[in-house]
Amino acid sequence: MTTTTVRARAAAGWRSTSGDAVLVARRRSRQDAGLLVLAAVVLAVTVLIALAVPRIVLRMADAGVQGAVRDAGPPADVVTVLGSGPGIGAVGPDGQPARVDNAATLVANAATDMRTSLPESVQAVTGPVVTAVRSAPLTARLGDDLVSTRLVHLGTPTTTAPVVRWVSGIEPRTSPEHPARSADPRLVEVGVSAAAADQLGLAVGQRLPLNGPTRGDAVAVVTGLYEPADVTSPVWSTYADLLDLQPPPAAAEVLGSAGLLVSDASLPDAMLAMQSSQSTSTAFRFPTVAATLRATDTGEVARAVSQIVAQPGPLAGSDGRTPSVDSELDRVLRSADARLLGATAQASVLLVGLAAVGALTLVLAARLLVVRRETFLLAERARGASIASVALRALTESVPLVAVATAVGAALAWLVAPDPRGSWLTAAVIVVVAVAAPAIAAAVVVAGAWTGRRLPANRADRERALGRRRVRRLTGELALVAIAVAALVSTRGRGLVQTATGGVDLLLAATPVLLACAATVLVARALPPTLRALSRLASHRRGLVPVVATARASSTGGTRVPLLALMIAIALVVFCGTMAVTVTAGQRTAADIVVGAQVRVDGNLDDDVVADLRNATGVTGVARATALSDRTFGSSSGVKAQVLMVDAAELARILAAHGRTVDPGLAELGSASADGGIPALISPSLQSTAALITPALLGAQGFVDLDVVGTVSDPPVLPANASTLTEAEGVVVVDREVFADALADDVRTTTTWVDGPGAVAAVRDAGLTATPGLTVIERDAWLTTWQTSPLNAGLLALLVATGLVLAGYAALALVLTVVATSRERGRTLSALRTLGLDARTARAMTFGELAPLALSAVLAGTAIGIAVPWVLTGALGLDLLTGHPAATVLQVTWVPIVGATVVVLGALAVAVGVESAVRRRDRLGEVLRVGER
Repeated sequence: MTTTTVRARAAAGWRSTSGDAVLVARRRSRQDAGLLVLAAVVLAVTVLIALAVPRIVLRMADAGVQGAVRDAGPPADVVTVLGSGPGIGAVGPDGQPARVDNAATLVANAATDMRTSLPESVQAVTGPVVTAVRSAPLTARLGDDLVSTRLVHLGTPTTTAPVVRWVSGIEPRTSPEHPARSADPRLVEVGVSAAAADQLGLAVGQRLPLNGPTRGDAVAVVTGLYEPADVTSPVWSTYADLLDLQPPPAAAEVLGSAGLLVSDASLPDAMLAMQSSQSTSTAFRFPTVAATLRATDTGEVARAVSQIVAQPGPLAGSDGRTPSVDSELDRVLRSADARLLGATAQASVLLVGLAAVGALTLVLAARLLVVRRETFLLAERARGASIASVALRALTESVPLVAVATAVGAALAWLVAPDPRGSWLTAAVIVVVAVAAPAIAAAVVVAGAWTGRRLPANRADRERALGRRRVRRLTGELALVAIAVAALVSTRGRGLVQTATGGVDLLLAATPVLLACAATVLVARALPPTLRALSRLASHRRGLVPVVATARASSTGGTRVPLLALMIAIALVVFCGTMAVTVTAGQRTAADIVVGAQVRVDGNLDDDVVADLRNATGVTGVARATALSDRTFGSSSGVKAQVLMVDAAELARILAAHGRTVDPGLAELGSASADGGIPALISPSLQSTAALITPALLGAQGFVDLDVVGTVSDPPVLPANASTLTEAEGVVVVDREVFADALADDVRTTTTWVDGPGAVAAVRDAGLTATPGLTVIERDAWLTTWQTSPLNAGLLALLVATGLVLAGYAALALVLTVVATSRERGRTLSALRTLGLDARTARAMTFGELAPLALSAVLAGTAIGIAVPWVLTGALGLDLLTGHPAATVLQVTWVPIVGATVVVLGALAVAVGVESAVRRRDRLGEVLRVGER
């Protein structure tokens, strides 16, 4: 056979396969234009969802990261510190420290070099550097009073804009050169903030003698008063004393703290005035710009920051000095990243479910399209058309339609979320399903006819052949069930937020979909025999509807694709509702746990203030707490424990008022113990130690015996800075007054809880919100802030929106199923109409035929939607979204269940009514003449 012959045969085969494909596709598209438009709309919406949801989640994640960094404030900046001033080691001809006239330039150059030495990922998220040359703490004499102060030079090397505006006097200048061995004090011209000068009574020209590590006598000369050019600038983030007079520390005999600002010209004088280079330090602050952070870059930035904090060697300057690096940015990013991964895990579950339901809806639309054309397709096959030619005609029709719908969906996704990030994988799978579904469905229909396949005439051989088919099908179904169970077990063990790659495993995210597939297999197996049994029972009773409906439903109920689509949609609707309610309720519980009462005050409060709070109107309880860390538990155990000293009785009442569990024995900790020890509650981790040795705590004068009266399951939550807990293996809770008496020492309060309807007003009226050194946290404010954070609010909106979209998919899938099965049902009803069947009974038969399918999907989907969050509560990372692990308790609500049921049954009723109205137009004469329609 020559090459020419082969090519000719190939060309002939291609012509026979593709002949008139475009013409046939165009003609059929006109006939089924409505259905094709519906399929295109479904595809466009599904592509929109598949592309927009990941982008929206990423934007939520970006906002969450940026919000976390903004909330962290200056500690999230990257700060490098050199333990000396610029020009270290400069000496004059006489061997004395020399004046460094270009000190400001040296600082600016060092800042530029240090920025270029930072990792590129850190450079990308930090703003212009702010330099500060700071002296050691000093005191300035103002008449008979003292003021805490320090000399500070601030610089912004990347901009020439001034950081202050001089409202009185002039900018500090260079002082006259100080003669060697002169008894006169060194002069340093400085500026003072106008606000601090007003409070201290300072005026331009006033001299302030300085005490501290200075080189001889030093005097600061106030040459000008200034106001900040931009009070929100990062320049002032850690220099509040340069903006206004700060309150003095407790027991300090000073009027307050006010910094003295030196200029570029007076910086050399300030350095000469200090005793040694170690009396000054140079700080370079690289402020983190929250708007530049992206959730996808948090890991890289956190690793880079941790690296330079641990090993700052690459930041060493040209003089060989290595700075120390301090930043909380890595911790903030890792904490935010953990929350983001929990939200991404839930969003991935929703995305996989939406994609699966959307794809199945497209399959149902393709199936309906093929059912409408079945007569024409079988006629083509009978005339000699190959299966390939039938599939090619279907592809010729579907490819342009899918291309247009995909383009529309992608364009809408870009309008909704214009972000180049995100994956196209899910959308690509949906597009492939949309393209291939009509061709595969048409090929299956024509392949089932005129196949030439024959069964053996011998019954035994025929049963053997059919048995092999059943075994293959059963094996596939068992494999699917096994995969679903394996995914469930793996997800419960590993969790969605703890994968090796740090991302979400899509296979595990598909657990609800896989469980729905397994449930579909089981329901499809159990439903037909159940319906046949009901049909037999109905045959012994009066009435035609139960008999015909159950007989017809036994075949319709085995339709697996619509059952699967409905089941996944309903399962995820219930899942979304359950998650939304669980997270919302958990956030309220977390507010009670984290804050502890209506108001929590962190810091030491005087006894008089506490007494006033207890007597305030609307205050029902005030409890104090003191945290002591790393106390030895037992004289020879080597076990460390954190000690929580609380007002036990008051704390128990506050816990009970908020519906929280009160550990047995907590309220009685203030009572005397019969054994002579101090009553105490210990965490379960200390029980084994307490059983082996005599429980005791190391105090200032020795060990204090404890009388363990119970265990504490949920110890009070105290702020992270309330203790220095590093090695503690458990918690010991004791009454504050009893333990303080045993120690024979006064203990400072670290936290105070104020509860009652008037707690917020009482704390505000006492002026605690504006008291330095105190942090006031209100429960309602904390809850509002947590709920309205971009991540939490966005996830809740996504859950609600997903539930609504899935309900729409479920209704559409059911309508498509009703229409697809209407032909077979119409034949039965047409025959019964000739026997006198009325329209009402026909509607009842139609509803009864399809009701088992809908109810099975509702029941199984509801069970899956509740079981998945119940089994996977820990794996879904809900504690990262509620705000506290102990607040994550599954909450089941009837709203999504009833909503899904109403949507499904309502869609079924509407579809049945429409079908009945269409059937009513059929004339009985045509039914009698034609027979089957």
